[in-house]
Amino acid sequence: MNSDRIKNISESQTVKISAKAITMRKSGIDVINLSVGEPDFPTPQNVKDAGKKAIDNNLTKYTVNKGIIELRQAIAHKLKEENNLEYDVNNIIVSNGAKQSILMVMMSIVNKGDEVIIPAPYWVSYPEMVGLAEGKPVFINASEENGFKITPEQLKDNMSANTKALILCNPSNPTGAAYTLSELEKLAEIVEQEDIYVIADEIYEKLIYDDYRFTSFASLSENVKQKTIVINGLSKAYSMTGWRLGYAAGPADIIEGANKMQSHSTSNTSSISQYAGLEALTGPQFEVSKMRSEFEKRRNYLLYKLETIPGVSCQKPSGAFYVFPNVSSYYGKEYNGTFIRNSYGLAYYLLREAKVALVPGGAFGSDDHIRISYATSMENLEKGIARIAEALANLKTPAKVKSIKLNNTETKIKNRVPVESSITIENRNALVAEAEAQLKYDNYYEWNANINGVIIQLRTNNGHLYDFWVENWYPAQLETDLEPHGIIYAVEGAVGRESYSFYSSETKTGVLFNTDFYGSLRTLALGMVTDIGERSFDLHAIRAMTADYSGAGLALIGPKGTKKTEIFYRLLKNENVALHSTDLIFAKYGGGYAAADLPERKIYTPTNAVTEYEKLNQLFDRSKCENVVTKKEECQNQKCQSGEECLIDKGYPYCYYASKNSFAMLDPYWIGGMQKHVKRIDIKSVFILKNNPSDEMLKKLDADEAIKILEGGYSTTGGNEPFYNQHLLLNSPDRLDLQRGFYKKLFDVAKCYYINSGTGKVDEIVNKILSTVAKED
Repeated sequence: MNSDRIKNISESQTVKISAKAITMRKSGIDVINLSVGEPDFPTPQNVKDAGKKAIDNNLTKYTVNKGIIELRQAIAHKLKEENNLEYDVNNIIVSNGAKQSILMVMMSIVNKGDEVIIPAPYWVSYPEMVGLAEGKPVFINASEENGFKITPEQLKDNMSANTKALILCNPSNPTGAAYTLSELEKLAEIVEQEDIYVIADEIYEKLIYDDYRFTSFASLSENVKQKTIVINGLSKAYSMTGWRLGYAAGPADIIEGANKMQSHSTSNTSSISQYAGLEALTGPQFEVSKMRSEFEKRRNYLLYKLETIPGVSCQKPSGAFYVFPNVSSYYGKEYNGTFIRNSYGLAYYLLREAKVALVPGGAFGSDDHIRISYATSMENLEKGIARIAEALANLKTPAKVKSIKLNNTETKIKNRVPVESSITIENRNALVAEAEAQLKYDNYYEWNANINGVIIQLRTNNGHLYDFWVENWYPAQLETDLEPHGIIYAVEGAVGRESYSFYSSETKTGVLFNTDFYGSLRTLALGMVTDIGERSFDLHAIRAMTADYSGAGLALIGPKGTKKTEIFYRLLKNENVALHSTDLIFAKYGGGYAAADLPERKIYTPTNAVTEYEKLNQLFDRSKCENVVTKKEECQNQKCQSGEECLIDKGYPYCYYASKNSFAMLDPYWIGGMQKHVKRIDIKSVFILKNNPSDEMLKKLDADEAIKILEGGYSTTGGNEPFYNQHLLLNSPDRLDLQRGFYKKLFDVAKCYYINSGTGKVDEIVNKILSTVAKED
């Protein structure tokens, strides 16, 4: 399982789209790739010869971690002669590309919670690098009207006590915008007054056009130099992308920090690449001028052609090899069943219909645009822009636009918070007093819920929690002389409090601090009903996915990794199977029956269930939802990120399976009416799931075996959860003994089986379950 650090970053869109174009070409599809940021020219011959010579001379061993002294001397000479910057070789580190240099610098200067200012549009990797360093990206909108460049006022307004650095890409990827000397000096005035660093990404410095003159940010003053880390490399100017050669120059302590990181990751850059890079910097430079001149011709051609396309506008770039046209006038149009909602949708449309690969502007933080690279042949540009123009001309405004407005709430907290259930009466009283202090008269919500006969009263100052609470439960009207069985205080705004939950069984009081995630409130409520119900009403809480099969109730119990959800929704596709519950039920025993009730009016279910039951897509469109992903960068689904059919890439406004923390409040009757949903079942069969390919598919268990397995709650991913019930707030010996007693009653009237999901296909397992239930019935 990946770490949270990896889960929270996304794959580079530029790399992904380029890979897709290459795959399509290998499949025989004539794709024009205008997505890649890589010169199409070969590496200069003298540079290639230097690499070959290094191999022939056996210069193929480890080098000094920072890079060979000759190359760092050449870099220092280049910086002095071309950029008016004087650095000692110890202030320079050679790395595996400018990208690695930026990441190492980021890891060297950014602490957890530090803010890094990033002008938008931005290169796709900047925010991800800040995230890897546990910093916080702060975006400044460099507007199209201002040439995609930020102003000193914007920089000053976005500074805070937590600001650690500014990333300045000049010339810019993706816009090609380049700052003049005067503009840089005004930004430098702000920097000189603040205690921040500037990461100056100057990789495109040699690819500049017209009469623009490049100025390195660090050269503006000695004070600015001490706060600036210059990032550069040989990939773009010398067409050496595959050689992986970049460098950073800056204050000695920061470069030494980067050196430490490199020593424990990649060690030195390839020795062969370093000797080739030495030749690139010290040898003839006419190939650089030749490439720059050709890029300028291509830029001019693209600008001319883009001007002829109705509804497209494009700023003239002063550097790099990209144009960044505004194509938002085509949003809301459609062709051949494809409706364009945003830049992702347009990029997908152009790839499919025009066979042209380019990058959506949304990947760079500017959804009105697309990025087109002219680092390709003039022939490709001519064919590519003609295809783009034709495909855009086909887009028409539909006669009737279908718009789905998702009822979605994005919460600040996106996971269930821990519950402390061993608090004293004194602690309970203090916590309640603290909670009540947050319940101001003009922001107070109260509602009594009847949860399987147990009345729980909610008192909260959070409108979202109240909204979902009312939606979820049956109402309970109380007379003035009656009291609820339990009370929950759910408050936000408690200063100094982490998101946390407390429960006092003795006073039947729950307190939930500083979380707006409904899952936490629901778990606390169900846990309280479990505690109160088993003591006062002989209710048995069972965490299971349950259904009715032709009058016989069945329950699936088990941990993650056993295909429980997949099996359950496949069961629902049988016309004789009706949904009962996807989570928790309350059972009562007597007279040879195990009558199980569904306590909830609606079903609070993960939206990623759509992968198993496609019909849920349209039902969730009409449901109240929580944390449905609407932006590509928020996607947590590894399979989705590595696939080629991402819904948001296609232009869909949201995706139900992009996050495991996305939920919908679904009306169960919507699935298929009265025939496909029941409120009560008589449990006849219980199936405990495991995943063991070497075991038999089905094994009947006696009561003692089943109870021992359930109490252990062993997970396929490690750890254990008694009775697989995350809603059990109390796991004391007497409470576990009570659970054992309840399950003994259950297995007196219901048969129990081990069902092994690792032994066959899902359909085979489903058929085995149904045939077993029918046989027992």
